[in-house]
Amino acid sequence: MADEIKIEEAKEEKIPSMDDFKEELEASFKQHANAKRVDMSKWEKILDDFQNKTSFEVEVNEAVKSGVTASVDGLRAFIPASKLSLGFVKDEELKDWVGKKLNVRVITAEPENNKLVLSARDVLRDEQEKVRAEKAAAIQTGLVTEGTVETVKDYGAFIDLGDGVTGLLHVSQISNKRVKSPADVLKEGQTVKVQVIGVKDGKISLSMKALEAEKQEREDFRANYKESGAATSSFAEIMKKSGIKF
Repeated sequence: MADEIKIEEAKEEKIPSMDDFKEELEASFKQHANAKRVDMSKWEKILDDFQNKTSFEVEVNEAVKSGVTASVDGLRAFIPASKLSLGFVKDEELKDWVGKKLNVRVITAEPENNKLVLSARDVLRDEQEKVRAEKAAAIQTGLVTEGTVETVKDYGAFIDLGDGVTGLLHVSQISNKRVKSPADVLKEGQTVKVQVIGVKDGKISLSMKALEAEKQEREDFRANYKESGAATSSFAEIMKKSGIKF
């Protein structure tokens, strides 16, 4: 008898349905919708910065695996170790970046995945290139200077002129003699004397051949002058008047 009563009571119990939680669900959906609108408003600014390559300042919050994190308008952003500096940053050095302020740029923005990645390296690289271009623009065609062979390629060599300025010494400008491979004549770290023969769009063209031609011209002039029997004391003055550098 008792078992029959329990069965009847169980039948009379109301089975919960979604309608019973209508108010709670509506409140939850409303809260989620509001949160989504707030997040998207922040992402819209970030996406705009991403498209325009706008740089801005952030402060490093914590060191994590392979990088650090920062906050952008309340959103968590990741800065890979490879994007912190122009130089290499070791994993054990990441903790030293906490609290530092960096000028960064957005390099990945995916609202749907809540993925935001920043780079300080890109900003630093652009600033470095700007400085190099300004220095390169200040270099005048005709300048004779010394430089260090930075890298040797099949088509020529890049010469470090100092102050972060590099010029290209094309294989055709290495010597008056035929040069099959720049590596046959030049080695990395070698000091060379070059002349600037062109500056365009921040790119510097160099020549060693031009200096060879001038040297030969001076030697020819000296030989002819000696044969003529003219006074040696007047040699420098005549060279100057002729426009030949010595």
